[in-house]
Amino acid sequence: MIEIARYIVSGLLLALVQTFILQEVNIAWWIKPMPYILLFLNLPISANKFGVLIGAFFFGMTIDAFAGSLGMHTAACVTLVYVKHHIDAYFLDENSMQLQGLSSMHEDYKGWQWYYTYVFSLTFIHHLVFFIFDYFRWSALLTMVWISFTSALASVILIQIFRALTGKR
Repeated sequence: MIEIARYIVSGLLLALVQTFILQEVNIAWWIKPMPYILLFLNLPISANKFGVLIGAFFFGMTIDAFAGSLGMHTAACVTLVYVKHHIDAYFLDENSMQLQGLSSMHEDYKGWQWYYTYVFSLTFIHHLVFFIFDYFRWSALLTMVWISFTSALASVILIQIFRALTGKR
């Protein structure tokens, strides 16, 4: 129960940072970081998949309500959690992670190169879904991919800063 309360509080803090700080600061028109996905990256592998999908839906709705983005964050969050579950099931060995004392993907599991590829891939998928709904036209395909790439890179950097500030390795 304490773990769930910790995820709810950290989710609310990340939602506040996203909506009141990062949403208002224009870094560039092609960099829009969304580090709130750290909440989903830190979820344990053994978490209830249906509960996580429902939680992602309501978390995305919360961000959408603050940002006025009409379901784009909701679609991106639900897609991220759905894809993360399948990537985790295919690439990660839950028994091996438990033997190493890990409950979620970590740099110590397969090395930092694999970890950052994992984090960047999931972040890019989230951002791509978000910007597909944001632009919603074929003529902007390269723009969507470029903005997704640069925003995912900025998000991964901010995620690492947040991890360093909170003391999580």
